[in-house]
Amino acid sequence: MNCINGLFITTLGLSIAAFSGCKSGAKYIETGGTQSVVSVGQVDIQDIQMASSELLQSMIATGVLKRSPTQPARLLINPIVNDTSSQFDVGELTYRMREQLVNSGQAQVITAYGKYTEDPAALEELKRRSFESGTQPDVEPDYTLSGKITQLMRNSGSTRQSTFTFRLTLTDPNTGLEVWTKLADVTKQGQKDSIGF
Repeated sequence: MNCINGLFITTLGLSIAAFSGCKSGAKYIETGGTQSVVSVGQVDIQDIQMASSELLQSMIATGVLKRSPTQPARLLINPIVNDTSSQFDVGELTYRMREQLVNSGQAQVITAYGKYTEDPAALEELKRRSFESGTQPDVEPDYTLSGKITQLMRNSGSTRQSTFTFRLTLTDPNTGLEVWTKLADVTKQGQKDSIGF
């Protein structure tokens, strides 16, 4: 009987091992590529990539940054409002844009300024130097970037659809006038989340 029990347990163990080998484990894929998960009701990395690319191309094509009084243009990026049901770091959108703007020499991003400072140590150093010299720091933005991300959801039977609208605006802080604005829509439809697009 022990031999039969031993054989049964061995067979059972091998079967479990074989079936567990059928499950796909974690793997690397191209970020935003065709194997990425597509979530109908959530913002995915490929949505951010598409929107940031479209917004950046529009900003560059208008030449607004080349018309700024300071070259390269100085940008102050305000927090972007996320008015969707999806929780994600909105900085992913602006960082993808600013990386190309800063690295290409078309803009400088002010990271130590007022209440939206990204670098508190740099802001404290600016304040210290200003105090010692008795002057105000000469780092004023040529433009401020603001924006909002919204979501419109619809259902028809079992089909769900979400449109995410990424809106960005450049404002001249000296005049308060909008000098550039752009919307980028990303619409997804399906009955459930899937892989690929």
